[in-house]
Amino acid sequence: MGCLAGFLRKLQDIYTEHKVTSTIFFCLLVIPPSFFYTLYSTSHLSNVFLTLTNNEDANNFVGASFHYITFITQVEGFAVLGISVLCLLIVLLNIIGSQQKIDPEAELSIKSLISIITKPARSFLVTWFFVRLLKLGYIFLGILLVFHQHMTFVDSICHRQPELSALPTLGTIIFVAGGVLMFAYLASFGNLATEISIREGISGTKALEKASQLLEGKRKVIGFLVNLVLGVVSVGLFLGFVYLNTCSKISVDSNKSIMSNLWSYGISQVEFYTWISFSILYSRCKISLGETTIQPQGSFKRILLDQDI
Repeated sequence: MGCLAGFLRKLQDIYTEHKVTSTIFFCLLVIPPSFFYTLYSTSHLSNVFLTLTNNEDANNFVGASFHYITFITQVEGFAVLGISVLCLLIVLLNIIGSQQKIDPEAELSIKSLISIITKPARSFLVTWFFVRLLKLGYIFLGILLVFHQHMTFVDSICHRQPELSALPTLGTIIFVAGGVLMFAYLASFGNLATEISIREGISGTKALEKASQLLEGKRKVIGFLVNLVLGVVSVGLFLGFVYLNTCSKISVDSNKSIMSNLWSYGISQVEFYTWISFSILYSRCKISLGETTIQPQGSFKRILLDQDI
C-alpha cells in the first residue's frame, strides 16, 4: 500500500463521514491567518499610498507616474501572494473532498504530491508574470508615443494657461482612445488567462490560447466591456493621483483625506473587482459550453480509482 496515497484516502473517508465538522475545522484553520494577512496588507498599502502625498520626488508628472506604478506593483504583489497560497489550500481541499476516491494502492511520492499541490500556484505565477510583461510593454509604448504632448497638456492645466496650442490634437485624442480600446480588448484575454491558469493548471501562451477559445461571440463582448469599464476607472484614478501630487493647491490634510478615499474606494476596489469579474466570467464560459470548471489534472488522475465510490 502506498503510504501517502493511503493517508490521503483515510482523510477522504473522514471528510466524507464528517463533512460538517471537517468543513468547520478547515474554516477555523484558514480564516484567522487569511484575516490577519488581509488586515496587514491593507494597512501597509494604505500607509504607503498616503506617504506618497508628501514625497518630494512625486511632485511632477514623471515622478508621480513612477510612484503610482510602483504602488500598483505592490498591490498586485500582495494579491498574487495571497492567491498563490489560496491555490495551495484549494487543491488540498479538492483532493480531500473529491467524489473520486484515491486508490490506496497507488504509488505517490512526496515529490509528486508537492508537484500536484503547487501546480496551480506555479501556473498562476508564470501566467501572471507573462501577462504583466505584455501589458507593461504596451503601456510603455503608448507613453513614449504621447509623452511630449501629454506633458505639455498637463503643464498647461497646472499653470492655468489653456492655450490652444497646448491642448491635445485631434489625432492624439483618437490615438489615445484607440489605444485604450485595444488595450481593453487584449487585456480581457490576459485577465481570463490568469484565471484559467488557476483553475486548469496551464500557463503562458497555452492559457492565452484557452482564453481565446472561451471568449467567443457574446462572451468576448462581455469580457471587453468589463475590462473597458475597469480600465477607464483605473485611468481616472491614475489621473486623479497625478493631479493631487502635481497640480493641486489644497491643504495637506484635505489632500490626505482625498488620497485615503482614493485608495479605500478606488484602487483597492478596482483590483478586487477585476479578479472577481473574470473569475465569474470564466465560470459562465465553462457552464455555457457544458463543461465542469474543476477537473483533476496531471498526475492527480493517476492515483484515482476508475469508478467513483
